[in-house]
Amino acid sequence: MAGDQYEYKLRCRALELHRNGVGFGAILERLGRGRFWLAKWLRRFREEGWAGLRSRSRAPQHRPRRTPARVVARVLELRTQLEAHRPRSLRFAGIGAEAIRVELERRRIRPLPSLRTIDRILQQHGSTRKEPRRRKGGGEPYPTPRAERPGDLQQTDLVGPRHLRGPRGVTRFYSLHTLAVVGRAVATSQGRHKSAEFLCEHFVRAWRWLGVPRVSQIDNEMAATGGGRYPAALSLAMRLHLLLGTHLVFLPQGEPGRNPHVESFNDLWQERVLRHPCPDLRALRRTAAAFLHYYHFRKPHRALRASEDGTRSPGQWLERHRGQLRALPPGFVLDTYRAGEGQLRLPLARGRISFIRKVDPKGLIEIHGKAYFVGKRLTGRYVTATIFPHRQELVVKRASRVHKRFPFPISESLVDPLLPLPRGRI
Repeated sequence: MAGDQYEYKLRCRALELHRNGVGFGAILERLGRGRFWLAKWLRRFREEGWAGLRSRSRAPQHRPRRTPARVVARVLELRTQLEAHRPRSLRFAGIGAEAIRVELERRRIRPLPSLRTIDRILQQHGSTRKEPRRRKGGGEPYPTPRAERPGDLQQTDLVGPRHLRGPRGVTRFYSLHTLAVVGRAVATSQGRHKSAEFLCEHFVRAWRWLGVPRVSQIDNEMAATGGGRYPAALSLAMRLHLLLGTHLVFLPQGEPGRNPHVESFNDLWQERVLRHPCPDLRALRRTAAAFLHYYHFRKPHRALRASEDGTRSPGQWLERHRGQLRALPPGFVLDTYRAGEGQLRLPLARGRISFIRKVDPKGLIEIHGKAYFVGKRLTGRYVTATIFPHRQELVVKRASRVHKRFPFPISESLVDPLLPLPRGRI
């Protein structure tokens, strides 16, 4: 009993340190325990409160009943049917536990098995497909932006070009996807061209639904960067983020996997949407909208826990937390900033634009079409280079410490952002 009491006090101490903002590493070093131990008791505390930190009896408190044979048979039967064809009610579903459970519920099968039970049935009968294991990165620390609260971080990526074949010929299209990392809600836009204006219009539509993020992360697509033809000229996407008080972060070149959540959604979107015949862009947009409704309100997301988040539906989660999100300024429309010829011209506002880069063997990083020497000793290391327009300065940081400063001259006058600037590190 004395040992149990000591362990209980140790767990309480770990929770107190965690709630006071002490990091994992410091807690583990102070208490002499492992990462899995801490993760276990943090999870137990979230689910059960302080009582969950007490030791449990190792003896089983109840013996779960075996799943009825008829339910097992129905699960396997549905799996076979879904592999052959999908009913309209499941046209956006996969063929796994998620789709099977939805169909079982629709057919009023009782008792209704959980997703975990269905997964177990499929595994026991050899009806699962092993997903390829993703390789983890090396030991070099990566400056990952924080995503802890609603509205902290959004990831944006482009799918395309892809092609639609219909009676009027072939239509080339692109699809832009923006995903809120916390909550997993998504906004998409489909268009014929990946222009800078199309990207800005997409961001405005996305932010009306998802809220304006504190940090927005995107790949080095020319529509976003402007191509770097004129190093001191900031692109429309950069200006839009600055104007709305959002910290825009560009990924390292050639590392799209640094946007893992939206990349995963890209795969899902292509598999679930593009399997439906769409003769033109209008039909594709209708299908994409129907899929988004399914994704947000019918498909339970594995990243959300009902016990912790109140729901497993990204759409419901978003509505529950809408009061914590930054909304677009009232009446904000891009047309306000169009010149007489209809061209979009956005002012330059105070704020920051960051580029995460890996230093090359010459000690150089490329920022917006220009090379900067940061030192050969940092070869192979990640640094964060941030443009501060109001300071006319480019600041390079390594591990949150300033490494070098470079002048970044800007000739035009600056305006104040329409929303407050985010604080803290990325």
